[in-house]
Amino acid sequence: MTAAVEVFEQERRRVLRRRRAEALIGLLAFSALLALAFQRSEFFSADIGGDPLGRIGEFLARMVPDLKAEALLEDRQARGSLAWWYYDLPLWLRTGWQTVEMALIATTAGAAAACFAGFACARNLMPLAPVRFVVRRTLELIRTLPDLIVALILVAAFGVGPLAGVITLALSTFGSLGKLFAEVNEEVDPRPLEALEASGAGLARKIRYGVLPQVLPNYASYALLRLEGNVAAAAALGIVGAGGIGVELQRAITYTEFDTYLAILLLIVAMIFLIDIGSEQIRHRLIGLGAKR
Repeated sequence: MTAAVEVFEQERRRVLRRRRAEALIGLLAFSALLALAFQRSEFFSADIGGDPLGRIGEFLARMVPDLKAEALLEDRQARGSLAWWYYDLPLWLRTGWQTVEMALIATTAGAAAACFAGFACARNLMPLAPVRFVVRRTLELIRTLPDLIVALILVAAFGVGPLAGVITLALSTFGSLGKLFAEVNEEVDPRPLEALEASGAGLARKIRYGVLPQVLPNYASYALLRLEGNVAAAAALGIVGAGGIGVELQRAITYTEFDTYLAILLLIVAMIFLIDIGSEQIRHRLIGLGAKR
C-alpha cells in the first residue's frame, strides 16, 4: 500500500512539474509577444510632442460650456443657460431615439439569427461536422469585419441613413452572439437530452424541451448586454453617416463646437445608463433574483 501511495505521489509531482513548466513557458511566450507588440507599436517611444497631458487638459477645458449661475434656468436666448447649451435638444432627442431604435432592431435580428447559428455549430446538438465547420467559420469571418468599414461600405451602397447602421450592427451582433450561444449550448446538462433521446425525441424536441429551458436566461443576458453596446456603437456609426445621434456628433466635431460635443456625449451616456438599469431588472427577473429583493 505504501509503495502504491509513493508511486502515486511521484506521478502527481511529475504531472505538477510538467504543468508548471508549461505554464511558465506560456507566460514567457506571452510576455515576449507583448513586449514585441509594445516595441512595434511605438507605445512608449512615439513622438507625441511636449506636454501631452497639458494638451488633453486644454481640450477638456474647451468642452466645458460657459454656464453662468445667474442665467442657468433662463431661456435659449440667454447665454450661459442650460437651454442655450442644449440649444438643439428636440433634434438630439429625436436622433437619440433613432439610435435606440437602430440598436433594438439590430440586436433583435442579430440575436434571432445567432440562436439558429448557435444550435447549428454546437457539438452536442449538430451531429454533422461539415455544418458545424461552415457555421463556425462564417461567424469568425463576420467577427473579423470592422464595424466602421462595413458601415462605410453600406453607406456607399444604400446612402446616408439608419439602414446602413442597422445592417452593420445586426451582422456584428450575429457574429458575436452566435459564438456565445454555441458555447452556452455546449455547456447544458446532458441528462435531459439523453432522457429525451431515449424516449425517441427528435432534434427539434430535444432543443425545445432539453436545451431552451436551460439556456434562455443566458441568451437573454447576453442579448441585453449586447443591446447596451449596440446603442454606443450606433452612436459611433452615425459619424460615418449611418444614422442616429452620431450624425449630430459629427456635425459638432466638424464645426469644432466642443461644448455641443460634450452635451451630445452626456445624452448618449444617459441613454446607455437608462438602458442598463432596464436590462439589469429584466436579467434579475429572468434568473429569479427579482422576487428576492
